[in-house]
Amino acid sequence: MTHWGKPQPRVIEGGKADRALHADASQPRIVWNFWPLAAVLLNALLWVGICWVIYAFS
Repeated sequence: MTHWGKPQPRVIEGGKADRALHADASQPRIVWNFWPLAAVLLNALLWVGICWVIYAFS
C-alpha cells in the first residue's frame, strides 16, 4: 500500500557528481569591486585640481 503515502519529491539535480563540480559552493568567494575606490580617487583628484586652480589664479 505504498500509494497511500505522501509522494516523494523527485530529485532531478544533485548527487555526488554535482557536488564535486561545486566544491566551494558553501564558501562564498570574495569578489573585489574597485569602482568605489576608483570613484573616490577620481573625486579626490578633481578636488585637488580645483583647489590648485583657485590657489594658482588667486
